[in-house]
Amino acid sequence: MKALIAFLTTALTVGVFVIATSPNAWAGEAASPSAFQNETHLTIAAAVIAPSNPTIFPPNPRTISQLSASEFVAAPGAEQRIGQDSRWHRQWAISLAPLFASEALDAASSYGLRELNPLLAGSDGGFGMKATTIKFGVIGALAGAEYLVVRKHPASAKFFTIVNWVTAGATTGLAVHNFGLR
Repeated sequence: MKALIAFLTTALTVGVFVIATSPNAWAGEAASPSAFQNETHLTIAAAVIAPSNPTIFPPNPRTISQLSASEFVAAPGAEQRIGQDSRWHRQWAISLAPLFASEALDAASSYGLRELNPLLAGSDGGFGMKATTIKFGVIGALAGAEYLVVRKHPASAKFFTIVNWVTAGATTGLAVHNFGLR
């Protein structure tokens, strides 16, 4: 968790720094592709992000305009992986709907009943608005974390799709049980 917070803090700092040093930012203009032709932004970002290790980062790095076109070609089989990742990404996005629906069904079935989880139980020991807020806050935060992970590692979409469907099934089963108690 500390590593994620450190990464997000660094990314935010670099983003603010790069935007603040943009010549267009001072003029109040939106950044255009021509603003990046001088490659100042990339050099500044690289200097902020990359440590100064000469074995990893040479003292005279090449700019983007100095790279050849062959250095931008994808590895063999990359097109197939991209196709599979986009298919799982679509299925992952679809799996969020039953996940949220099952959580809503569980909250509706539990509302007013005695809650066994002390973190969710209200002052009277029942499942109420406090529990509903916590439940949807946690599931929303988890979905947001899944989004960030899937965006950075597209292959993880398959894992999260399966987890979301299993969780939705289990939560729906709990909701059915709760409705049977009424």
